[in-house]
Amino acid sequence: MNTIKYLLILATTVVAISIGLAQAPTESPELDSKLYELHFQEGKAHNDNGDRALARKHFLMTIYLHPDHAGANYQLGLMAYSDNNYSAAISFLERASVAMPDKVELYYWLGGAYWKKSRAEGAIENYRKAVALDSQHENRFSLYALENLAEVYTRTERLQESMEAYQAALERETRSGWISKIKDQIAELYLTMGTYQDDGNTRYNEKGEAIGGIGNGDMRTNRYFEIARHTTDPIKEAIYYQKSIEADPGMYQSYFNLGWALTRQRKYAEAVPAFIRSDEVWRQDQNWNPEANPKIDAHAFLALCYIELGEPEKALDYAEIALGSAPNYYYGLLYKARALTKLDRPQEAIPILESLVDANPDEAEILYALYEGYSIALEPKLALAALHQAVRAQVDSQQKTRWQEEINVLKGK
Repeated sequence: MNTIKYLLILATTVVAISIGLAQAPTESPELDSKLYELHFQEGKAHNDNGDRALARKHFLMTIYLHPDHAGANYQLGLMAYSDNNYSAAISFLERASVAMPDKVELYYWLGGAYWKKSRAEGAIENYRKAVALDSQHENRFSLYALENLAEVYTRTERLQESMEAYQAALERETRSGWISKIKDQIAELYLTMGTYQDDGNTRYNEKGEAIGGIGNGDMRTNRYFEIARHTTDPIKEAIYYQKSIEADPGMYQSYFNLGWALTRQRKYAEAVPAFIRSDEVWRQDQNWNPEANPKIDAHAFLALCYIELGEPEKALDYAEIALGSAPNYYYGLLYKARALTKLDRPQEAIPILESLVDANPDEAEILYALYEGYSIALEPKLALAALHQAVRAQVDSQQKTRWQEEINVLKGK
């Protein structure tokens, strides 16, 4: 697929639909009705046969003729979700929900799309709708929504609500793997809230702090790690991941998560030693890494740090180390491409980024990197198209504003 052609078609379609420009009135409403129903049925048939491309065309034609067609919007929402295009999924599913207010599955997918875009309130609202619509517990999607709702509550410091949701899910769950997982989540919540009860397997550090043997899965964790994991505030995360390191210096993930929290504060120089130490501790872990392989994500994020610190050669080296162990690793590819762009090698970066966009059309970071690549390659129209899509995909309002200002400059406004 041609990436920019796809981006332009998608942008035009979604925006037109969302602002009501997709209507195509004719002199015969009856003919319109026959046409859009014909297209919808054709779309369903092609979808059932696995021909997504033709199905998508017919569903789009359906909503061109009838923008509020619930079935077509719902199917397009599911397609967008499966394509990792969560902004488009939200647009289509929200429109479908007007005519499908009682469809449990719709709210499950809509909640998921909001959460994929880090929009917690939208996720909570729609997951709760899915759960409330199935008071008799007859629809498995309401259970999945309940479990995901618990997860969103957990990640946004609504711990008591998370506990209640997990306990309600545990009463309904029959899959052994999920029962075990939920019990572990409940144990982590008790640990976070300081009410964890030793079950006889708990391991402690010299200060008497629990650092292992937690829950059904005998997890290695501690209260500080869980407090950090249950927030989206990068400053609070950094504070508590540092405390986690002090409680259990042999826990490699604390170092990595500390580095990641620091990058989200743009403290790249401070993040470097955290990522390096994460790799060192990982290589020493004989239980999980007996071959002493490098920590892939740590090397990829070291590449990010050195890109931002103005050392693209070093960034490229770290990205290559990550890709040496995992050739298709998302962040390794992304930061390799960004490093290549900084090294004035956009002809090597652009194919990598276009491939990433094909698989992740709603990731603002990739789209902005593609804009930078096209700009260096002196492709202004393609650069502007990529930047427009980056703005659409961006959920951070300040970053969205900065990028919109760049668009205005490019357009000479």
